[in-house]
Amino acid sequence: MTTTAYRPNKLSTFILFTLVFIVTEAKALPEDRELPLQVKAQSMQWNNQQQQATYQGDVEVHQGELVIEAANLKILRTTTGELKQAVANTPKGQAYMRDLPDPIKPEVEAWGEVIDYLPSQDLVILTGQARLIQGTDSFTGHKLVYNLVTQDIQAEQKSSSDTRVEVILTPAPKGAEK
Repeated sequence: MTTTAYRPNKLSTFILFTLVFIVTEAKALPEDRELPLQVKAQSMQWNNQQQQATYQGDVEVHQGELVIEAANLKILRTTTGELKQAVANTPKGQAYMRDLPDPIKPEVEAWGEVIDYLPSQDLVILTGQARLIQGTDSFTGHKLVYNLVTQDIQAEQKSSSDTRVEVILTPAPKGAEK
């Protein structure tokens, strides 16, 4: 029986090379910042001059507690290799993001047609049927801007819409701090 040594093709070598260099400082749990960003997709394209990766088809991103799921994803890096921006979108559907920015607070789950993650600013911008849940609190609107550190949120609806922003704030149990 003859065995053939595995020889990676150019595409698999390129994808591995790209994933190795997309190590970021995402603002999840402090120890998560040191972990590599792992991306799975049907296809990807890397532009080295622009430090931009574009992923298409059933995209899944994992970095510690951070999870992003979408049809498409664009990642921009700084010249030093840090994550500058990740834009996830799902046309005719919703992209999904989950993170645990603070270990003593509930995880944050977010949905939107577009999720724009700006880790250097600690911001997540959700656009298009946007929804964010943290613990028992929820926010719904056309656009939500959420700060992962301060937990400040801005919500707005389209000016042409008859619907309004919806917010559900649940009081903390007596004696507990929210």
